[in-house]
Amino acid sequence: MAKIYSLKAGAKVPDDIVAIARREKIATARVEAIGGVDRLTLAYFNREAKKYEEHEYREFLEVAGLLGNITLKDGEQFLHAHGTFGRRDMSAVAGHVMAATVFPILEVVVTPTKNRALRKFDDELGLNVIYRA
Repeated sequence: MAKIYSLKAGAKVPDDIVAIARREKIATARVEAIGGVDRLTLAYFNREAKKYEEHEYREFLEVAGLLGNITLKDGEQFLHAHGTFGRRDMSAVAGHVMAATVFPILEVVVTPTKNRALRKFDDELGLNVIYRA
């Protein structure tokens, strides 16, 4: 069953979402969130170089949508999330969420799944991928 959580100003993504999963003993789940952040690191995966190109934002951004999943990596909960973030001028930035600091609030919905998805690094792709679900 899905539950809604509220992260307050200063909370960290992914750390505080992973902490929810640990506290609630959730191994795998779907994650959705809306709210705001004032520090953000997004990444774009450069498939030729097989590495993420990180971009930092130090401004207030509306979380128009954050979507991801919690899986198990090396026996621990791991959050993989992408997001779209709106600026005051109504433009948006989007990508793989590396880190964010909540401001003023982030409303997070966590929906546990029935399976246990396991993740590990794939050398050929250069990514942490689900290898067993």
